Amino acid sequence: MAGRSGRIRSREQKIILLVLAVVIVALLWNFLGVILRLILFAAVVYLVYRLLQSWT
Repeated sequence: MAGRSGRIRSREQKIILLVLAVVIVALLWNFLGVILRLILFAAVVYLVYRLLQSWT
């Protein structure tokens, strides 16, 4: 019986760790998406600025 409950506990622990990993990755993915959008926005603003600067 002790071995069986140990396996169940181990399985529960693996499931908890998997759920925790999914939550962490989801949060980081959202954070990385925001950072990438800000970088893209800054790059486009810079390109438009350089384009306007070349016309003057």
